[in-house]
Amino acid sequence: MPHGTPDWGLVGPISVLYGLDDMAEQAVRIGAVSSWDRIGHVVFSDNFREGTGAWYPLISSADGILCLFTEQALSSPFCVKMVNGSGGGTYARMSHYLGYGYRGHVGLECSVAYGPAIEYIKFGIGSSLPTGRQFFYVRLDPGTGDLAHGTDAVGWTNFANVGILGGNIWEWRNAKLVADFVTGFFVRFVFLGIAYDMSAIPGRALVPAAPWRCHVYIEVDSSDATQYEMRLDDVIVTIDQP
Repeated sequence: MPHGTPDWGLVGPISVLYGLDDMAEQAVRIGAVSSWDRIGHVVFSDNFREGTGAWYPLISSADGILCLFTEQALSSPFCVKMVNGSGGGTYARMSHYLGYGYRGHVGLECSVAYGPAIEYIKFGIGSSLPTGRQFFYVRLDPGTGDLAHGTDAVGWTNFANVGILGGNIWEWRNAKLVADFVTGFFVRFVFLGIAYDMSAIPGRALVPAAPWRCHVYIEVDSSDATQYEMRLDDVIVTIDQP
């Protein structure tokens, strides 16, 4: 397809080289998993077009659900449907493990959609190092709008409030967590385009040491026997965040 012609246009050369100023046309034609925040260097992205083979799904009880779902996908035929189990304190989690570690700022982007009265959504980034392990967790309570970070006591401390969100049920909402694996501190959390500074908040540091690698996860969970449903799509992991 020649540069500058419609997708259905004239037959042209198999490949044509152009300067970086022309890459915007290619991006529009191809589309992108991320449509809202493209800073940093992408090291992993998944819109579940090829299924969930790149993920480690974990359900804490037998009646939880993690499956591909076609009803409301964002940029491919599939998203992931996540439902925690009916036992108290259950969760449904999707984790991705990169086979290597990173230093500096690491970011996790994703889009989530959820129904009424959902209790908690959690976003996490972790790193295993020869000197120990680091974890950065953020929990969103859609019912109150509270944002909390995980503490060393495996508890939660509120640091911001996004407000109680109206709008359509199952509306896609964007979230991004950025952490600094050099300083051991959070950097920021972004929700619906609003950034919440977390640079004064430390992550969790644990021992013993473990093989060098990085992982991210997203989960829906409940503190009681209620089952909640969430949908996940367009996940991106980035490094070298500003």
